[in-house]
Amino acid sequence: MLKAIANESTTCFGFVQSLSFALTIVACITIGPTTSRADVLLNDSFADGSRGESKRPAEAAVWVGREADVTIEAGALSTKMGESSQKIWTYFSESEPVTLAVGQKLTASISFVPRKVLAEATSRSLRIGLFHDATSPRVEDDVNNDGGGPDAPWTDAQGYAVQVLITGGEYSSTKPFDLGKRTNLASPSLLGASGDYTKMSGGDPVALELDKEYRVTLEITKVSDKQVDITSSMYQGDEQLSTFSLSDDGSWLGTEPICDKFDQLFIRIADNLTTADQIDFTNFKVEVTSETKSAE
Repeated sequence: MLKAIANESTTCFGFVQSLSFALTIVACITIGPTTSRADVLLNDSFADGSRGESKRPAEAAVWVGREADVTIEAGALSTKMGESSQKIWTYFSESEPVTLAVGQKLTASISFVPRKVLAEATSRSLRIGLFHDATSPRVEDDVNNDGGGPDAPWTDAQGYAVQVLITGGEYSSTKPFDLGKRTNLASPSLLGASGDYTKMSGGDPVALELDKEYRVTLEITKVSDKQVDITSSMYQGDEQLSTFSLSDDGSWLGTEPICDKFDQLFIRIADNLTTADQIDFTNFKVEVTSETKSAE
């Protein structure tokens, strides 16, 4: 009897081992390595020296506030800066906004070159945002208005933005990023009022130099239906100079629901005293990255 029980136990143990091994194989096949697939929505280097056409993803029409101060030639859209702000915007989807699914990341990158005189200031005056306005038509005309026109259509546009320090010299010890969410949806100004955003400052200080190309990225990752992570970074070439991240999860950036629909890339430059006398934009790029798990 004892021998029979022992044999039966051995058989059961062998079955458990076999079953465990089989489940391990299935788990390995199912879990596999994570890969990323990027869908480029816009990658405009102004190669044709024009800002009027939309042939996404190669180019999209670009609108500005102060038209007289903007010139465009093959490879760059340039704006002179003076005492007043400049607004630049484009749309990176054909009609409907991009709606992020859980696990997807939307990344906008802006490449630029400061020219002539570089400010020495502490104001984070290059502002870059990703937005969607669900209640008004797209603004597809040059208009020098922080609300998008006389009727202020951008008043309730939702999204996230980064305010970036563009400076050199003694003030370059300041944290370069103010990163946050537009929470004052009663304001007529899309990116003109810093107080309309719930935000935090961060990142390692960066001293910029004239006539060198830099790239600022703004990433929005949908972690769950109740959380997105936002990150801004600055690069020179492939070298990351600074980065800063935070989460919109009901704590840091207020209790309102997350934003996960986007179609507008918006840039606002305050003036030359807090940025540079001229800024040449050399590339606007927007892409969605989806993470997938592949079988081994």
